[in-house]
Amino acid sequence: MSNILEEIKSNSIETLHLSKSYEEYFPAPKNFVEAVTSNTSIKKVIFDQDFLACCVGKDRATIVSSIGMLPNLESVMLSDSLLMVGICITNLVKNSKKLKEISMESCLLQGILSDFDLLKIALEESGSVKTLHIGKCTAPNDQVDLSHVMDSLSGLAIDVSN
Repeated sequence: MSNILEEIKSNSIETLHLSKSYEEYFPAPKNFVEAVTSNTSIKKVIFDQDFLACCVGKDRATIVSSIGMLPNLESVMLSDSLLMVGICITNLVKNSKKLKEISMESCLLQGILSDFDLLKIALEESGSVKTLHIGKCTAPNDQVDLSHVMDSLSGLAIDVSN
């Protein structure tokens, strides 16, 4: 098992990049959340490959939402995963005070239209987010058309790209 929890707790890293199954790094998501609550050094988070993809929905939501508690977080890159927009991404935006950039690449964005509306509101109310990238993502709900979602987000005072 990796010593990533100690690195997080000791504030010895600025970039947190996790790409293997979470069990490779820590025994349970609650251990990650506990470590994150004491960190002040992490500015960038990258979760890709198997890290989030191998989590069950509740664990994935817990992990992604918790990084919003990082007080100096500026950039988040999420890829290769299922993401619950209403819980994971909206909470991340709401809780992050210094977050400037969010990138989601090759993700399945789960949610209903109201979840995407909540994300838009959170982005509007955020005083820090300047860039949102949603690339090669899909929405499994027939009622959600990502091209319309992107169009609605383009009216925000942030750089939106796909």
